[in-house]
Amino acid sequence: MKLVSLAAALAFGFATPAFAADAQTPVGVVDAFSAALKAGDAAALEKLLAPDVFIAESGGAERSFAEYAGHHMPADIAFSKAVATTVKDRRVFENGSLATVVSEAVSKGTWRDKPVHSRLMETMTLQKTGDDWRIVHIHWSSAKIEEHGDHCRRRGPSYPLRVLDLIPIGGIFGGIL
Repeated sequence: MKLVSLAAALAFGFATPAFAADAQTPVGVVDAFSAALKAGDAAALEKLLAPDVFIAESGGAERSFAEYAGHHMPADIAFSKAVATTVKDRRVFENGSLATVVSEAVSKGTWRDKPVHSRLMETMTLQKTGDDWRIVHIHWSSAKIEEHGDHCRRRGPSYPLRVLDLIPIGGIFGGIL
């Protein structure tokens, strides 16, 4: 397995539709997918995604291109057009006919009249068939970035946790000892 780290700050949607022709590298396909979303090119998206693609987002899943096209794809296209997204880190894990591209990005802009400032995590698994790679799985997650920092603030106790705070009532063994 080889690992490639691309830590340059690249825009998710920097690629042009002409770049969509590069289906011969996993990163080329991921970039082409982003460009096709931004361009609203449903035909290009269909060529880049496997017919039985599995897309997980916000606790839900779509199990085919047809399901994605009929549900979240129009909103994903609109979001990509409206909000600027910048890749902060990208890693590629490739082994034979399978590759996984993990991207960490930041999105900032306005969506549905509300400000957006979020950290995004995107994992795409690709499978090589012949000379071309196709996306077989996507997992997206995001979290709001607080205005006072470029990191995600998790909700939780505002005080430092101690080991005793983590032990449930009844002790470690639930009161069986």
